[in-house]
Amino acid sequence: MLLVSISVTPAFAHNVQAVFIFGDSLFDHAGNNHYNNNCSAQADFPPYGSTYFHHPTGRFTNGRTVADFISQFLGIGIQKPFLEARQEVINGSRKEYPSNGVNFPSAGSGLYRATNSDLGVTPIQDQLQQFQTLMDQNLVDRKQLEKSLFFFESGSNDVFNYFLRK
Repeated sequence: MLLVSISVTPAFAHNVQAVFIFGDSLFDHAGNNHYNNNCSAQADFPPYGSTYFHHPTGRFTNGRTVADFISQFLGIGIQKPFLEARQEVINGSRKEYPSNGVNFPSAGSGLYRATNSDLGVTPIQDQLQQFQTLMDQNLVDRKQLEKSLFFFESGSNDVFNYFLRK
């Protein structure tokens, strides 16, 4: 993906308006688990967030992810976690979801629903359902989707858990 972002032409970069991200901790750059009260897989302590944000943010990195760098290269900023944006819409401080896209990943999730389900993580199937709900409720501009990038990454926790249980 990084090579793709380097070869993106400036004209294409100016047409991308939003990024929608699905996956696990490699893309849980926004810290969805931080906003999930039922999730015990958390990154709310140092060194997480120390390099770029200078404090723990709930992100499973000490800085930015590939999706962050691409979003910043495109000039659209870093996407909010779905659960944070949803709470803002529910409590009325925001009328719609961010126009630069939404981050759905949940650290610890996998392709299999059972992967780390005991930790309360959000499986990728549920992340896709969350996106579908936004679409069904017209909370995302459908024309914007034509000018969006979509990132999907998952499965590493499935493999890791398989070998961990052996």
